[in-house]
Amino acid sequence: MEWFHIIVPTMAEQQILQQCTISNLPQLCSDVYEIISEKNGRRGEIICVWGVFQVEAYPVKNGMRYALVSCPNALQWTITTRHDVTTLHCSINQATPDSDFADSIRDFIDHFHQGLEKSLRAESSVSTC
Repeated sequence: MEWFHIIVPTMAEQQILQQCTISNLPQLCSDVYEIISEKNGRRGEIICVWGVFQVEAYPVKNGMRYALVSCPNALQWTITTRHDVTTLHCSINQATPDSDFADSIRDFIDHFHQGLEKSLRAESSVSTC
């Protein structure tokens, strides 16, 4: 199953790479409660709405991908920018998950979307002062 959001304003690839880090996850998403550990900025362990998971973050063409590598549902989400559109895309390895679980993923991605746009507004207001 998949979920999408368009990020406004559009982000440059460099902004995505700077903001979308494991250490910044709690600031970007209220459903990520704590970073337990982080190695090299690319691997770590987090406490989130579903429990404790190993997480990876790595650059992809035009953006960044996160993956909960210890998640039995292979949850991953990607933030990319292309043709002046920044997209947040999330997927799992089930076509028809339980409705409560699907709702919790939708909420997670909604909260990540809101946190990312809030971060962009804050960045914009600092640069205009």
